[in-house]
Formats: sequence, C-alpha cells, structure tokens
Amino acid sequence: MDMSIFRAYDVRGVYGQSLTEEIMEKIGLALATLMKSKNMGSDILVGADIRSSSPVLLEAFIRGATRGGLDVVNAGITSFGVALFSGWKLKKDVTAFITASHNPSEWNGIKFYDKDCVGFFEDVNRELGEIVARGDFVQPDNVGLVSSVDMCDDYVRYLSDAFSVAKNIDVVVDCGNGSTSLSAPQTFSSVDNINPTVIFDNVDPLFSSRGPDVEAENLQKLKDKVLETGAAFGVGFDGDGDRAGIVDDKGQILNSDQIAYVVAQSIFSEKKGTMVVNVECSMAIERTLGEYGVKVLRIPVGHTFMMQKARETGALLGEENAFHFVLPEYFPFDDTIVIPLKIAEILSKCEKKLSEIVSEFPIYSKKRISVDCSDDIKFEIIDRLKKRFSAQYEKDKVNILDGVRVDFDEGWILVRASNTAQIIRITSEAVNEKIRDELSYKYKKIVEDEISDI
Repeated sequence: MDMSIFRAYDVRGVYGQSLTEEIMEKIGLALATLMKSKNMGSDILVGADIRSSSPVLLEAFIRGATRGGLDVVNAGITSFGVALFSGWKLKKDVTAFITASHNPSEWNGIKFYDKDCVGFFEDVNRELGEIVARGDFVQPDNVGLVSSVDMCDDYVRYLSDAFSVAKNIDVVVDCGNGSTSLSAPQTFSSVDNINPTVIFDNVDPLFSSRGPDVEAENLQKLKDKVLETGAAFGVGFDGDGDRAGIVDDKGQILNSDQIAYVVAQSIFSEKKGTMVVNVECSMAIERTLGEYGVKVLRIPVGHTFMMQKARETGALLGEENAFHFVLPEYFPFDDTIVIPLKIAEILSKCEKKLSEIVSEFPIYSKKRISVDCSDDIKFEIIDRLKKRFSAQYEKDKVNILDGVRVDFDEGWILVRASNTAQIIRITSEAVNEKIRDELSYKYKKIVEDEISDI
C-alpha cells in the first residue's frame, strides 16, 4: 500500500491505483479501531462528493466502519457543506467526507472532522495509515447499524435565516460542475434579495466546464459572466465546496487576503475581536485592520489549524490563504458558502461597490522560490534556522510556529520545509519588488549555506 495517500489533512490518491475500494474499506475499519482506542464514541456520519468513484468508495467505507462496530449515518452524494452541517447538527462523534477537493477527476480520498468539527491533524491521519498497514483492526461483538439522512433542505433553511440582505444584490454563482451544484443554487435563491445567476450547476464528475480548483485560470468564465450581467460580484466553488474564489464588479479576481479583508472590515467595525490567519497571509492584514482594534493571530499553514485556533480563541474570522475561511458565527467548519453570503449582506448595507472596498486593501509584492533539499535534512535545516533567527532578531519579529518567519519594517520572509516534496520554500513579501527580491536572494543564500554545512 502507498502510505503517501495519508496526508497532512486528509487521505487522497488516484482511484484504482493508490486508492481502491479495498483500501477504503480498511480505512473505515481503521477509523473504528482508532475511535475505540481513543474513546471517541461510535456514531459517525459520512457523505461523498460527485466524483465517479465516490459511490463505490462510500459503500466500501461504510462496510469497513460498520464491520468495526460504528453506527453510520449515510448522507449520500452531497456537498461538503451539507455533510458537515448534518454531522454538526446531529452531534456525531466524527463526520467524514469522501472527496479529493480540488484535485483532478481521477483522484479521490476522504477527510475526517471530530465532534467539534475540527479536521483530523496529520498525526491522526498517519495513525490511521499505520493501522491499515498493520491490519490490526478492532474485533467488535456486533456490527454497526446504517441509516440514511438528507439534510439539504435544513441546510438551505439555516443559511436563509442566518443572513439578512437589505437590498437587491445580483450574484453570479459558478458551481464548477462540482458538489455545490447540489446545494448552492437553492441556497442563494432562498436568501431574500439575492438574485443569483447560476453557471455550471450540472453535475459532471469530469469537471468538463472548468477545472475543480479556484485558481484564476479556472474563473475566467465567471469573470466574463459578472461583466456581462453587471452583477455585484461572482463566486466560484471548488470541487467539493470547501474553497471559494470571488470576482468583483469590475471583473477582478480577488486573492484570499482581499476576500478576508472585505469580510473582516465589516465584522470588526461592529465588534472588536480576534482573527486567525496563517503565516503565509499578507502583512497587509495587520496593517489595514489595526484601526479596527483587531487582534491578529498567526497560525501554521493548514485549514485544520485555522478551525482549531478559531475555536480555542473565540475568533470571529479565520483565513487560510488557499481560499479556506471559517466564520464561526455561522459554522465551526470551513464551508465557504458563508463567505459570498456574507459579502452580499455587507454590500446590501453600504453604499460602496465591492471593487471600492477591495481598493482599500494594499497589494504588496510577494514571491515564492524553492531550494532543493533532501527529506533527510530539510527539517533539521529549519530547526537550525529557527535557532539562528531567534538569536539574531527581536523576539516579537520571529514566528517559529510553522517553519520560521521574520518580520521587518517593510516586509517579511518565511522559510518552510515542504511536507510533500524534497524542497525548502522561501516566501517573501515587501512593500515593493526591490525589497522583496533582496529578501529572497539573501535568505535563499542563507538556506543554501546551511545545507552545504551539513
């Protein structure tokens, strides 16, 4: 078995190759074994996205989980948001969703959320893999029970009640032929004063209309439709609906930090509080939101950390700069449908267009480069740099939560070891390209020298 499918935040592989029905059944058994050993309960819910392999993998997982003694509620083929909402409302011990998120159609996988709707961390996913590899599964006296549920209508009703859009707002909704095709159109239609124009809402496991990611190249048709219709903005979802891209009224495709700013400037103008952002997010977050009295907490890269820290701190907003967001006022998990709904609510209660709000947020120059470094030493290099920079710079300028980040007056540098490749990544951001490139060059040389010294 290819153990690389057990990744930092989920299980993911190519169906029929590294991920098969047999392996998925064993993963179900492994989850039952893990939950038994950690006294995590025995009630779970599982749903699946619209990929061609999802139905058979869903059945296989349920077979394994029930063989291990778990009682399983089957939410069927649905969107990520509906599945997590169902597990949350039904107070399940674990909620699972079969998906490969934004990966190409031949991929699939599964991700798990605990009773607090925080995703499993890397150590837990690795432990699941080790249980599968050993084949040391729980042997219960009785198999678990299976029931079914469809809470899509409840999900739509919950969201329509949660948002108050004060005037007509035209929104283009791009489902990307993915799982949100099953829930997003009726959700937007159900909120008073939102007038949705929906594109690519026919389920297509091959994602024929555009790729399942929300990178700019996949949002060009959404951009065209926003400009054609004169909509206030557009939203494009990824394959399962846990990430979303936004296009403003001028056709500008927003980056993750810009989206977070639009939401944050509204939330924190009404209430002071905490915002969690990962170490790769722009320094413009602190610089622009400082006037609102926002406490910005930097966290490691990964949406699981975002949800955990938001729950721990009572944060009002979380951003993971790969277009993952959490708005705990509505959901404790990262269903990004709340972001466009919140933006519609914001625009309905102010005189500014989305592009005008976005223009208030500065775009600094950012660059990412890589240095080849073997798996044997890459984490040792990061540990050495943590000690070196902690001794060299003031304490409040150095963040060692995830790699090592150093903040300067006009920029910052982040050095991280890749979890999946034999490289060390160096990210720099500065007020202009000259300073950015100086930082990149300087710290690339430092990393290369450290590698040479070992």
